[in-house]
Amino acid sequence: MHHKWFRVIHRGRLAFLRERFGGLEVEPRLLPLLCRLHDEEGLRQEDLRAESGLDKTTVAHAVKRLVQLGYVSRKRSPADGRSYCLALTEKAKALVPSVIDAMSEWETSLTSNFSVDEVRAVDDYLRRMAANAETRLHPSESTAGERCDSGPR
Repeated sequence: MHHKWFRVIHRGRLAFLRERFGGLEVEPRLLPLLCRLHDEEGLRQEDLRAESGLDKTTVAHAVKRLVQLGYVSRKRSPADGRSYCLALTEKAKALVPSVIDAMSEWETSLTSNFSVDEVRAVDDYLRRMAANAETRLHPSESTAGERCDSGPR
């Protein structure tokens, strides 16, 4: 398997997002973080780091940038005063639906000439590869993260 294809797809996705959202001050590589916070607001900065696979410093800089741009707010966790809980601002909440639509459009374009069975097969292969990657990186860790709020989602 050639890692080249993953790089091509990743670079293409960033270029697509840059083209679509180039008028914004937020870098395309940060848009998936906004989508993740949209999915589960109240994540700790550490949870975002663990899920993204990025190092602590990279996530801290990304969150700092998103806060500076007015897309994310952060506050100390009531459960653990050392960590930060992250939330989307109204500005981000207005943007995220169009980002989700664009990312869906990108994903659909990748398989536009595939049959339904081929799309299912690719999805199954990628899901299994992701599970293998998680097992390889975190053989004994649980995927359940602590949240900053106590309410159900």
